[in-house]
Amino acid sequence: MKTTGTILRERRETQGITLAQVEEATKIRIKFLEAIEQDDYSLLPSISYAKGFVKNYSDFLGLDSRT
Repeated sequence: MKTTGTILRERRETQGITLAQVEEATKIRIKFLEAIEQDDYSLLPSISYAKGFVKNYSDFLGLDSRT
């Protein structure tokens, strides 16, 4: 089963989007985007931020963030 980070990374790469472009559009710092893609949520400020970042990132990529 794919992890959240893997799904986000694969979708981003499929769309040809760089992490810098995601950062610019979502205002989520690259170091946090990298942590999300690596499923290392310990690097994020809090669980609330993690949930918000993942939702914003998935919305940006056109994924359904409600599941």
